[in-house]
Amino acid sequence: MSKVHKLGQLMLTAVVASSVLSGCSYVVKSGANVALGFSEKHIVPPILAGNDTDMACNSGNALTPAIMATKDMGADPTRMAVLLYSAAGMCAENRALDAELRYLRASKDGKVTEAQDARIEQKRWAALAAERQYTGYQLFAERWQAKYKYTLGDSCPTMRKDLDQTIYLIGMLSGLQSMTNDINSGGAVNVPKDIAAIVERGMACLDNNKFWGAPMATRAVIWILLPGAGDGKPDPTQTLQQSMQIAEQKGVRLAFAMNAVAAQASGDDAKLRAALKAYAASRADDKPVNPEFRLLDGMAGQMVQGIADRYWTEHTGVRAADDGMTTFWDEQASTGDDELFNDLPAPTEEPSASADEPAANP
Repeated sequence: MSKVHKLGQLMLTAVVASSVLSGCSYVVKSGANVALGFSEKHIVPPILAGNDTDMACNSGNALTPAIMATKDMGADPTRMAVLLYSAAGMCAENRALDAELRYLRASKDGKVTEAQDARIEQKRWAALAAERQYTGYQLFAERWQAKYKYTLGDSCPTMRKDLDQTIYLIGMLSGLQSMTNDINSGGAVNVPKDIAAIVERGMACLDNNKFWGAPMATRAVIWILLPGAGDGKPDPTQTLQQSMQIAEQKGVRLAFAMNAVAAQASGDDAKLRAALKAYAASRADDKPVNPEFRLLDGMAGQMVQGIADRYWTEHTGVRAADDGMTTFWDEQASTGDDELFNDLPAPTEEPSASADEPAANP
């Protein structure tokens, strides 16, 4: 059993024990707060430092209900909940992507019924992702506005703890992702569209260098995608390039993911290929990965991989191969995976029926 799961069980045991044994609301609240404090100190860092994004998203699915149960006990689960809702949303996003790729393959092959079914499935998973991410964003926004007595996006809270600043970043990104996934679902969750403007202003509250170039990269993407958002602002392309340099140095490549999102939205093949190649180059063996935030770096990589798989599937019917971000289908004779089939024996030809053989009965 992993360390994160052991710690999760210990935390859940502490919460349940405090509820069953105390019989007193004050003791219950105190026990829940102790359990959450323990979690934030001993569970959150290992989760952020882990590089297994699939395990993180499954942890989000499994632990979020237990963490949110402490809210009814009078405790404040916001920090843990924002992280876990974000991770759980990632699970649903992955399922939505798989359905979208199935839709693209079916459309390419002319399989109308399968394409329709895949699109329905994609929308359902996108709606679930949006719901989880928007819930995390709402928890973050309500708690931060109450705690710091300000309006999100209008001014900056004075956050002295690194964890608070990290949760602020994750909460903001969750809001932006929820809006995108809600659009992909056909508006099933009704996520407010003004979140993009709130996130654009709110990201200015974070130190761009400290947070790996992610705040300014996020703002730059919004300047590109939201009409009028970039008026009077720095050049978004230059801002992205500067943020990507910081990201590569700091070892958390969220800025590269933002650059790929902007390139995909542009519809320009040259820009998209350049963005994918830039990310691949940033992952060279001599490039660092921040040991404290491997999860966020992995989430960025998952976003870029999804964009690459979507691009490849749309054009070829298959996902990007291992070298699919550096070499494309029209730049090579075959994908690297074709080597797997080189040693297969040639098919044996069936002997044709001779004129002397009796004809088969109808």
